[in-house]
Amino acid sequence: MALNSKISLIVANQLGKIEGELQAKVQSEATRILNKFANQCPTTNELVVIVNTRNSLLRGINQFQKTSNRFSSFANTIRNAISVARRVLSLLLVNPTPVATGIPPSDYGGLATAKTAGQLTSLANRLYKINRILEELEGDVNSIERLVSGVTPGLDNIRDILQSVNEKTQDCVEQQSSDSENDTDAQNIKDLLNKIQPLENTGSEGTPNEEYFYKAANGKNYTLAIIQEKQGEGPVPRRIAVAKDNLGVIILRGQPSFSSDTQVLLDELKFRIDNQLP
Repeated sequence: MALNSKISLIVANQLGKIEGELQAKVQSEATRILNKFANQCPTTNELVVIVNTRNSLLRGINQFQKTSNRFSSFANTIRNAISVARRVLSLLLVNPTPVATGIPPSDYGGLATAKTAGQLTSLANRLYKINRILEELEGDVNSIERLVSGVTPGLDNIRDILQSVNEKTQDCVEQQSSDSENDTDAQNIKDLLNKIQPLENTGSEGTPNEEYFYKAANGKNYTLAIIQEKQGEGPVPRRIAVAKDNLGVIILRGQPSFSSDTQVLLDELKFRIDNQLP
């Protein structure tokens, strides 16, 4: 194990718990609700439960992603510090100070200054130890990066399953909408949509709270909002999280979703901001 601080061991324990949770609970639950669509569309009440379960699982995935991103950022910070330290070390290794200075011995001159062999040996030992520490830290960083990259495929796989749940839910609602034959059926569809997409403080229709203002990893501030797809793009509405700059111009859009709740939409947009905007 690199370095006595056991940095990579601590990270491995944390990410190991995440992977275990993903495999033991989250993925199995995501697969279970996807199987609800295997033979026919679930009932209206079942669709509402499925949507709520999906959003709950996505919130959990987003929390796992935040933890993974923090470790990745931590590793990057250490790597930058190592790079700076190595540049300083390279300057120390090229020490221009002569071992002895002065003029040749004579009646009027002689040796002015000198370094003892012990001093030179001590300096060399310190530089050697610093170099060893940097090597060990670099080993920890490499381990952390491998651990983080190992979690990513599991997160992406579950996101894909939950995206399929979103699409199938929308297909079922569209089917029920097209099959409605009277005012009662139409009202049932309206009630279903209200349960799946309840009116919320969306940042554009209500008074935005702190969730709608985000300082990204690039240091810039963005205003977030939830907008609805233009009518005519589908029989049932989908919502999109957007990021605006300080001029109010939309510079990034999230993935349109029929069943994602507001918090899920905002969290996923924040990940995209940090990964896609310079």
